[in-house]
Order: sequence, then C-alpha cells, then structure tokens
Amino acid sequence: FPFPMMLQLFFAAFLACAFSYPTNYYGVDISEGYGSGSFSCLVQQNLLFAITRCYQSVGRPDPNCASNAAAAHAGGMRRVDGYFFPCPTCGPAKNQVSEMLSYFENNHVNITTLWLDIEGPQYWLGNAGSNQAWYKSLVDSMHSVGLNIGVYSSVYQWESIFGSSGFVYGNNLPLWYAHYDGEPTFSDFQAFGGWNSPTIKQFSDQGAKCGVSYDINWSPSL
Repeated sequence: FPFPMMLQLFFAAFLACAFSYPTNYYGVDISEGYGSGSFSCLVQQNLLFAITRCYQSVGRPDPNCASNAAAAHAGGMRRVDGYFFPCPTCGPAKNQVSEMLSYFENNHVNITTLWLDIEGPQYWLGNAGSNQAWYKSLVDSMHSVGLNIGVYSSVYQWESIFGSSGFVYGNNLPLWYAHYDGEPTFSDFQAFGGWNSPTIKQFSDQGAKCGVSYDINWSPSL
C-alpha cells in the first residue's frame, strides 16, 4: 500500500501549491512592544509590513510606538505604519491629534501612514450624529497638521458607530478593513462609507510567531 499513499501525498501537495495564495505582502499589526530581533524573525516568515499602535483608546500616545517603529525598520520590514485608536469621550479630536503630532516630533517616529482605528461603539459618544461630527473633526485635524492617514474599520463597525453604512466622510483615504474569514483576498469586500475598493485586509487575529502576538493582514501591494 505505500505507493498509493505516496501518490495521495503528491497530489495533495500539488493541489496545495496550485491553489495557494500570493506569497507577498503579508503583514502584522501589534499593540505591545517588541525588539528588532522579533521583527527580523517575522520578515523571515514572509510578514513584510508592520502596523504598530501609536495612540491608545484611553486618550494618550502609546509609549511603545516609537521603539516599535524603529525596531520594525531595523528588523527589515519593508513598510512601517502606525494606528491611532481615538478616545472620543476624552475630549476634542484636535487635542488628541496635537498630542500625537508632538509625540511623533519629539521621538522622531518614522511611519508611512497613520491609520484611524474606527471600531468599538462602546468607546464612542453613544449617538450617531455626535459620532459623525467627532470623526469629521478627527479627519480634518489630521489633515490640518499634514499627517498621512488612512482608515481602519469594517462595515459592521461603521454601521454601529455612525448609524449607517452609507455615511461618507474621508472616503478618498485608503481603507484597511477587517473580516476574519482567514482568506487573504478582497473577494469578500462589502462596500461601505463610500469605499468601493480597499487597500489592506485584516483577515485573522490568530498570529503567533517569533514570540509576537499579532493580527494577520494582506495587501496586493505595498
């Protein structure tokens, strides 16, 4: 019986290769601090871009942002971004943007894009109209200080916070969306917020290699 078993294994391997996903442009997003060795190890696992938290939902810059960004560059990541988890209940958006900008300048943070993390209605103001106004102020404040931004969200989170998937503001910005279906492809994307095509997909929250805990992301380009 060994020969038929070998044939089965051969065809299983052939099918796995024939229908595998593209090998490039997988990445991680993180909320804890790690060193350059961890990022170097992730690069060896074909995880080529990193997005580190730079502002926390409690209303302050993340103290790990600068060191993570520097470590990701040193570890060989092809692209390093940050994400901004706002605190609408903490006060005006412009104050939080000013805090973020000062932190970037004082710590010489080198990132390409700062993604606005729009999720968790429990962190917002409890009213769709108030949430929309605060978000608009956030986008406008980011633009006013010259930060390069994108938006992270999902159709469910967008509806939950702003009252409708049809609410549109900032849809000229790149979109990073979340759908934990384990599929590194945009074929599942549902249009919302005026976006018809995304830039990055977060498709799993089960990343755990190189001593790092992370969400797994995919993009067709960097």
